[in-house]
Amino acid sequence: MVLFSAAVLAILAVFLTFGASAVRADAVPGDVIDKSNWQKAQDLLPAPVLEWVKKGDFSLQVGKLNYEMKEYFPLYVQESLRTNRGKYDVNEKDMIVDKATGKVPGYIEGVPFPEIDPADPKAATKILHNRELGLLFNVGNCVYHPYCQWVGKGGLERELGALYINAPMSGNPQAKDRSNTEGILRYTIIAVIKPYDVAGFAMMLWRYQDDRQDMNLSYLPAIRRVRRMSPANRSDSFVGSDFCIDDPYGYDGKVTAFSWKMLRKQEGLVPFVSPDPEKIQLNAQGEWETRMPRTAPVYGYEKPELGLAAWAPTNFIWVKRPVYVIEALSRDPYYNYGKMEVWADAENYGIVYKVIYDRAGLYWKTFYAGFGGVESDDGKTRFLIVRIQNIVDDRTQHASVIANHVDPEYFGANLSMDDFTLAGFQKYCK
Repeated sequence: MVLFSAAVLAILAVFLTFGASAVRADAVPGDVIDKSNWQKAQDLLPAPVLEWVKKGDFSLQVGKLNYEMKEYFPLYVQESLRTNRGKYDVNEKDMIVDKATGKVPGYIEGVPFPEIDPADPKAATKILHNRELGLLFNVGNCVYHPYCQWVGKGGLERELGALYINAPMSGNPQAKDRSNTEGILRYTIIAVIKPYDVAGFAMMLWRYQDDRQDMNLSYLPAIRRVRRMSPANRSDSFVGSDFCIDDPYGYDGKVTAFSWKMLRKQEGLVPFVSPDPEKIQLNAQGEWETRMPRTAPVYGYEKPELGLAAWAPTNFIWVKRPVYVIEALSRDPYYNYGKMEVWADAENYGIVYKVIYDRAGLYWKTFYAGFGGVESDDGKTRFLIVRIQNIVDDRTQHASVIANHVDPEYFGANLSMDDFTLAGFQKYCK
């Protein structure tokens, strides 16, 4: 009897071992991962996202891209992967410096650190610099009309429409010959255009290339005044949404404002709106404009029959990608967020996940994003751009999602640099 029991236990152990292995088989295109087989996504998602799947809040359609993402960097960025090897370093303040001179360069074209060694103590910092100059700036001047939706358990609550204007002063050829006596890395204006109770609010950012703090101006319709904001305000909520000011693109602050630590490199399931690149066309002003209509994200509140969370995407595909996992911590002791776990795509450096903890070390929110390629009809002009920016506050069971599909986007946009003066900024303040 004892022998029989031991044999049964041995067989049972083998069955459980192989059974678990079968359930945890690697996620492949065509899989639909939900609460019935969540083990397929284990180790491929940050812990909170895996928990959404386990609870039945999210269902993941695993797919594949019909293009090579690294080939959708513009040609000058692809060239920089060769020409910038060994050219730059980061100093003790985490600023990029020219190795030959030790000085902060006034202009860098493309990716400053083409070779990332995960064992390098500064590897994570270099990835964040690559992301800013090589990815976010690869489109040159840009103009977007993003819409941010507040989504609670009951569905869509409100929608905010905005104007986003960005003029990088490094990273791309459009900025190469501009006068930059102030040592600016980028100029940005964000103006809220709806709804009525917040319309007219506007912000302007001057980000410097060196260790000077950002210059932030904001216009408040209630007092009809432009005032200077403290850089410490960047962890405050943006007009009542679940995003803080630093959350767009995964992190929108200065690289030097945080300490960054490489944890590991692995594979991860990353969201995409479409498996194919979207099309851009030249307009009458010589700007690259996204062709309409574009694929719109569809969320759970629009398809309640699926039984997913109201903010769960229902038409994304989730593609296996190489990612770096990085620990981030603000150097500001008054920053609202504590430690963060950042997942960055290992080929394009874009932040695809950010798990946010409070200052007591307790889990709070998760941000996730997706990037995609756009191309001209002849395929000669290509960019990589952000397509998904969503954040979920698990404490309040609430989310904010950003969509750029409603209006055309403009890349290589013709902007007047006078717009980024105080007088120019006031044109966007109402």
